[in-house]
Amino acid sequence: MSLRLRSVVEHVETPAAGAAPPQHTELVERLLARVPEDPDAPAPDLVALVYAVADPQGHKTTASHLNHRTGGAAHGFALTDQGVGGPFIALRVAGAYARTGRGTAPLVAVVESGGTAGASAASGVLLRLDGPDGPDGPDGPEGLDGPEGLDGPGGRGGLALADTVAVPVDRLAEAWAELVPAKGRLLLVLGPGTDPGAAPAERTDVRTAPADSSCTAVWRLLAQEAESWRGRYATVALCAVDTATGTGHLAVLRDLDDESEPPAGSTEEEEARHG
Repeated sequence: MSLRLRSVVEHVETPAAGAAPPQHTELVERLLARVPEDPDAPAPDLVALVYAVADPQGHKTTASHLNHRTGGAAHGFALTDQGVGGPFIALRVAGAYARTGRGTAPLVAVVESGGTAGASAASGVLLRLDGPDGPDGPDGPEGLDGPEGLDGPGGRGGLALADTVAVPVDRLAEAWAELVPAKGRLLLVLGPGTDPGAAPAERTDVRTAPADSSCTAVWRLLAQEAESWRGRYATVALCAVDTATGTGHLAVLRDLDDESEPPAGSTEEEEARHG
């Protein structure tokens, strides 16, 4: 089962010289203020706060604060000490949680204080996802039917999270090549320091995320351009490399409006094969 990206917003600020960077709670509040009005959006049933470096100020339980501010009925957790891989791991957890049938409306906040390693700007990204909730339920036709989505009544278009994987850096080129769709184009969104030279030569475009961020970098670019990618790319792959562990983290999103067949071995094909 895929989780559809319902909305994604970012907030970025560069603290003035001598000023303390915003606390994680402040970043969360700025993100919530940017979430578009969507009365049909389900309340979150899973809330995750991701950060690579601890809040430089205060000791607030920001994950609980985010849960409270978005309805207070979700299971919540914070994920840290995972570097640039943190957001990818949180999405993997969200996907696994959805597959249990206990909830299909995760909310993931990624926050990063300015002045930390690899991040000169304070930034945050808030991803709101949802799953199949139409009259046929999770096992209905296409597994992605629903009432009112991004495309209006009956529409469930947009980008959906198909997979999150971690691969050794020396196998990234192979992993990217396997993502090139049979039809349409692949977009690779690379974090700072990720070598674009290994990108596939065929039907692939490459974007590099802002260099002033670390764990939020590729997600910021997703927030800025997700809508413009719809219809242009059958597959979008976000990739960040953890140089300390030599691990490449990949999040694969597919365009729900695209009618081409997913590559062999993809998450969609595996789910269809195993029911």
